[in-house]
Amino acid sequence: MNKPVELSAALALGWSLLLTLGLLSIAITVSTLFGSSNFALVVAGPAELLLMYPAARFIAKLYGDREPRKAFGLGSVSPVELLLGASLGIILHLPAGYLGALVERRYPTPPEILRAQLQQLTPTSAALAVGMLLSVAVVVPFAEELYFRGALFGGLQRSGPAFVAIWTTSIAFALAHQEPRNWAPLLMVALVLGTLRSLGGSIWAGVALHAAFNAATLSFVFLNRPTSVKPQEGSWQLAVIGCVLTVGGVWLFGRVAGRRLTEATGR
Repeated sequence: MNKPVELSAALALGWSLLLTLGLLSIAITVSTLFGSSNFALVVAGPAELLLMYPAARFIAKLYGDREPRKAFGLGSVSPVELLLGASLGIILHLPAGYLGALVERRYPTPPEILRAQLQQLTPTSAALAVGMLLSVAVVVPFAEELYFRGALFGGLQRSGPAFVAIWTTSIAFALAHQEPRNWAPLLMVALVLGTLRSLGGSIWAGVALHAAFNAATLSFVFLNRPTSVKPQEGSWQLAVIGCVLTVGGVWLFGRVAGRRLTEATGR
């Protein structure tokens, strides 16, 4: 059998930018068909999975390990690691939210766009709320982690050091989201996701983090049902606390994952 091709950081970004064009096409199609409705969010998740799963398979086959579980980062993970991942998904809202608020103050989103986003995130029925939650907090996290921290990360890690894989996949992940105002906070979240992948050797803790992060965003709107969009203020004190807790959570995750990996290898 032929040896897998080496995946460079530049090539990985190139493939990811091509994928981003596909994601943009999906977003335009869904928006054209369903507008800024709740159902558009319900459909967007499965549509994204239909694009990202074949893309992940392509990258894994070309650059990844011959064993599918390793190529996609589908290795085992402990319940504690999943819990820590989900907890980090909640905690990261503090620093990421503050960073997003700084960007928003400097480059404010037009009020009409904010109102449309709020309308789309506010469910008009319980069934749509469940569908939105499954799409945004289950399907999307799995699809994105399977590609970015799964196949793409695995290919990069086979060709170079872990920090290159972490930063390359994080930049690609941020750029894959079409709104430039979100790139800075998304990069912060992605760096934590990449670090968990590197420490634990699996995407599942990252899926838990990603799912919790998205679910927290939706749950805030579901529970509060805001009727208007107010300027974001943010708190640097909470952001600092969030950063400290994030660093501590990642450190603890590394200890737990490291112990599991040591026991698995018997060393």
